[in-house]
Amino acid sequence: MKISTWQLFWILTTLEISMSIWLTVSPTIEIARQDAWISLTIAGVIGLVVTLIIVRVAQRHPTLTLVEFAQKLFGKWVGKLIGALYVMVWFSVSADILRIFSLFIKQFLFHDTPIWIIAALMVAAMAYINYAGNIEAIARFSEMAGPLLLIGIVITFALNITNLHLELLFPVYADSGAIPILKGSMVNASFLGESMMILMLAPFITNSHKMLKPTLLAICVPSMIGVITAIFVIMTFGTNIGSTLIFPYFSMVRFINYLEFIQNMDVWIMFIWIFSVFVKLAIYLFINSYGTAQLIGIKNWRAVIGFAAIAIFTISLVPANIIGLLDYAKFVWIIYIFPIFIVGLPIILLLVSHLRGRSLVKGSP
Repeated sequence: MKISTWQLFWILTTLEISMSIWLTVSPTIEIARQDAWISLTIAGVIGLVVTLIIVRVAQRHPTLTLVEFAQKLFGKWVGKLIGALYVMVWFSVSADILRIFSLFIKQFLFHDTPIWIIAALMVAAMAYINYAGNIEAIARFSEMAGPLLLIGIVITFALNITNLHLELLFPVYADSGAIPILKGSMVNASFLGESMMILMLAPFITNSHKMLKPTLLAICVPSMIGVITAIFVIMTFGTNIGSTLIFPYFSMVRFINYLEFIQNMDVWIMFIWIFSVFVKLAIYLFINSYGTAQLIGIKNWRAVIGFAAIAIFTISLVPANIIGLLDYAKFVWIIYIFPIFIVGLPIILLLVSHLRGRSLVKGSP
């Protein structure tokens, strides 16, 4: 199982865009108001720094996954605990994404369809691509979905230009200040931190010593799109409405209407968005299955796919008011997972790796 560095670029670009412009723009506007675009710019810088650290950790152990090199750095039991915690994080975020996806499809496409049917169909597709193929199949699919997503976004930006009102972006900075702008940047920065999956994908990347450039570019592209999306949403709806929209980009696309000829663009965008979410969930299922197999000592990781898929499906259907799945990003991801698992632990892993003199090539003592 091997993927190229540019296939990694498309995987990361596709999955970062798939949720960031859907879920981070409104919370950022709510906090930073018309300066949300500044917050998203800062978030991009934070995302680049975090990803740089993560890539450096992965490059020092290019033949090992996080589950493996954590045990070599900290010993068997502490290392397994670290690996298990990361796997639990990936299971939880997979379930949350699946739930949000299912609710979105139910709300906009299939109003009378039970949410569990929509979730089950997506889980079946995720399991199939992992069973029939592996990470290579997911990478090839992302090479198709990624460009389609980018083309669709660029077209919708162009078609929405006539709906923009420049005065809604002003005044700059005066109404918010530094603290709200910095606070708003944490929302998107935490989503860009999903690049931590590289810690599990490094052994499958050919020429992993060359993956820094495409990986950082995969953070830059979604960051720029996020900034433009925030600007367009504010200039289209203003901050009061823009901050209340659950899916602001999608609402903006539905607003496009040229002489009643070019309209209903949301159907096309939704179609390719489903592709991008599929890439995101499929790669998380791969990581969950492979990581779980390594933790419990199963050589055939495909044997774990069924368990991982059922676990993700089951957690996604737990009532939201019990574990707060709908507020997962606000109360769990940003507050705990981002500072601990995306920023803190990678820094510790990098420092310990340097102190113990790990080999850049072999990833062993």
